Amino acid sequence: MNVFNPEHDLCLANGDPNFVPPESALKFGKDCSGLTSWIENGDGIIPWGWDAVLKRRLLRRGIPDELLPTDAELGRIRELSHRRMAMKANDFIRAKLSERGFGSYLPASAPVIVEDISEVETTVERFGDAVAKAPWSGSGKGLRWLRPGELSDSDIGWCRNVISKQGSVIVERREHLRQDFAMLFRLSSCKVDYEGLSLFFNENGMYRGNVLASDRWILERLGQYIPEALILNVKELLLEFLEAEFAGRYSGYAGVDMFICDDGAGGSLLAPSVEINARMTMGLLARRLFDRHLDGDGCPGRGKSGSLPADGHFVMKVEYSPSYEGLMRRLEDAVSVLTPASPGSQYAVAVFPDL
Repeated sequence: MNVFNPEHDLCLANGDPNFVPPESALKFGKDCSGLTSWIENGDGIIPWGWDAVLKRRLLRRGIPDELLPTDAELGRIRELSHRRMAMKANDFIRAKLSERGFGSYLPASAPVIVEDISEVETTVERFGDAVAKAPWSGSGKGLRWLRPGELSDSDIGWCRNVISKQGSVIVERREHLRQDFAMLFRLSSCKVDYEGLSLFFNENGMYRGNVLASDRWILERLGQYIPEALILNVKELLLEFLEAEFAGRYSGYAGVDMFICDDGAGGSLLAPSVEINARMTMGLLARRLFDRHLDGDGCPGRGKSGSLPADGHFVMKVEYSPSYEGLMRRLEDAVSVLTPASPGSQYAVAVFPDL
C-alpha cells in the first residue's frame, strides 16, 4: 500500500494523533495519491512519512496494529525530525570541515535555539536580518522573516505562539541564497546508504520544483560556487553523523537540506545542514525519476527506454489551481504528468522542459 501524506510535517509539528490537517494538505495528498509509487513499490505500507495521525487513520481503516510502527518508534521519528538534530549535524560538520581546511567556506554564524520570548529581539539584533523557524516544520511552512528594530506585534506574537506550542523557536541569520540542494540517504537498522543529490528551487521559502539531472551534473553545477571536494567531504561526514545518530533508531529515507549563499565579497559559502527530513522528499522523487524512470525524451515511464535523458533539461514541479480547468492550463506545457488530473483535481506533479 502506497500512501502519499504531504501533511506529515504538519502532523509532526502538532504532535496530537487526533490532529486534523488543513484541507489543502489533504487535498494535495488525495489528488497526487500515487506519487510514492514512483519512489518505491513493494509489500507492506509505504508512506511519505510515518506519524501518529497516519497511524490512527490506518487503524481506523482496519489495518492491524502489528503492521504499523509502535508509538515509541513514532516518537523517535518526531524527535529526529526536530531542527535541533539538523543543528547538531551542522555543528559536527562545521567542526570537522574547519579541521580539514574548509573553514573559510562556512557562514560565520550558526542557528540558535531561543526558548524565552524576551530573547528573540536581542537574537535578531545580533544576526541582523534573520529568519525564525518553528522546530518542527517543512516545505516552507513555519518560517518568519525578521528585521532588527522592526519587530512587529505580529512577529512577536508568532514567535510566542511557536514557543508555547513547540517549546522554542530557531533563529538564524538570513543569508542571500545562490542555490538550494540536498543529500539523500536511506537508513536501516545497521547502516546508512547514500542515495544521491537533489537540486531544487524555492520561492519565498516554499518548494517549487526539482531539476532532473544526474549526480555528476548536479555536482558540477554546485562546483561553480564551491569546491567539489567540499561537497564530497560533507557527504562523508553526513554518512558518519547519520550512522551515529539515526541508524538503529530509524529505518527509511532521509533528506538533508543545505544551501550555498553569497559571502558578501563575490564568493560563496555552504550551510551544510539546514534541515533533516526523516521521510521521503520531492528531491528523492526527482532522483528516482532520473535514475530509473526517464526515457530518452525525458518522459517518465516505468523503466527506461532509449538513450540517457539530457542532464538538467527537465524540471519536476508541483502545480496548483483552484479549478480543474485552471490546472489543465498549467499542465499544457508538461512533457509528462506523474499524477494524472481528473475533474475536481487541484494539484498535480508534472515534468516540464527547463525553459
